[in-house]
Amino acid sequence: MSFLSRRMAALVGAYAELGRFSGAVLVARGDRQLFKKGYGRANHEHDVPNSPATAFRIGSQTKTFTAIAILQLQERGRLRVGDPLARHLPGYPRGADITLHHLLTNTSGIPDYVTAEGFTRVMGTPRTRRQLIDGFKDRPPLFEPGERMSYSNSGWVLLGEVIERLSGQTYGDYLREHVFAPASMDRTGVADGTRLVKGHADGYMAVEGEVIRTPYLDNSNQDAAGALHSTVEDLHRWNRGLPRLLRPGSLAELVRPHVQADGTAYGYGCAVSGDRVESAGGTIGFVSVSAHYRRDDLFVTVLSNVENAAFSEIETALAAIARGEPYELPSRRVFVTVDPAVYDRYVGRYTMRYAGRTSTMDVTRDGDRLMAEVHGLARTELRPLSETRFFARMKGEVELEFLASGEVALNWAGRDVTARPAA
Repeated sequence: MSFLSRRMAALVGAYAELGRFSGAVLVARGDRQLFKKGYGRANHEHDVPNSPATAFRIGSQTKTFTAIAILQLQERGRLRVGDPLARHLPGYPRGADITLHHLLTNTSGIPDYVTAEGFTRVMGTPRTRRQLIDGFKDRPPLFEPGERMSYSNSGWVLLGEVIERLSGQTYGDYLREHVFAPASMDRTGVADGTRLVKGHADGYMAVEGEVIRTPYLDNSNQDAAGALHSTVEDLHRWNRGLPRLLRPGSLAELVRPHVQADGTAYGYGCAVSGDRVESAGGTIGFVSVSAHYRRDDLFVTVLSNVENAAFSEIETALAAIARGEPYELPSRRVFVTVDPAVYDRYVGRYTMRYAGRTSTMDVTRDGDRLMAEVHGLARTELRPLSETRFFARMKGEVELEFLASGEVALNWAGRDVTARPAA
């Protein structure tokens, strides 16, 4: 084991030892893999370990693959990203004003069906794409197409429908033939709930030092917005195979920062920051990130089957090790006792924005505990690090600071977000 790989093993091992990670990681420079290893359990009930060959749901990393399919169809003359949606999905409301580019950049104004009231009540029920679309197509738009960005899974479901209509194949079959097979990704696909996927991890949530199973999410409710599973090894093959999947001009469009919102520059299904291109995902029971640092051709992927794992922090630190930059080993957080009366100052509803999408956070007091519920996520305890600083495990790890201004400064999975009291 090399010096770099020993440092990487010590880093991820420390997170796993603290109960802050379960999954698999891979770090590569070009074709050469510097480090890969599995941690924790793919299935706790049967004590099945994770490995680099374990398949995990990758959530919104799926969007990057959907974008690749659209760009491939453009190369074959079947569509243009500037086409109005009405050209390919006749009858869709306001389809003459919404372009495929708007869908690819989350600038369509179509509300996100995942954050709608009631989604968590139906997410375990199999649904067709038509049922998904019928659930959001008549909702009032958030803004005029192209006016701004608001992250929306709905647009990606529509892109999945476009792919199927123009290719004559199911979304999964199209990707298998035109993306996965050419990139030698033999452990990646769309699970339909009827066929077993060998070596697929189950999803969990870490709660007070224990892991519990997360609620069931039927994969049909993620569709072309988040239904893929993959492995760290396959994702490395995908990164290396991109020049075989897209022509140079299309590849440049994929990673071009087309729009910006709340400090995030967005390409087609990926976030872009300088030389770094990120595809990340979070879904029930799983979180993931794949990052390509183009300047030195470094690729880091972290897949976890614990929904509130420190996946982003691990990716950042692994990249720092590979690039010879400073990093810190994780330490055990020290929680303190706070007079519960202090919590009354913080109780209320807050709103926050990320990638242009507004969400709410309800902070409540439950006896001597302070609780938070972000819409669409499970209610969780805010554990005090001081009278003003708290820690929570939601979708990834979150540190919160209640400010004298009434705002809340959050560092959510490595991203800074500000929550403000709701009007």
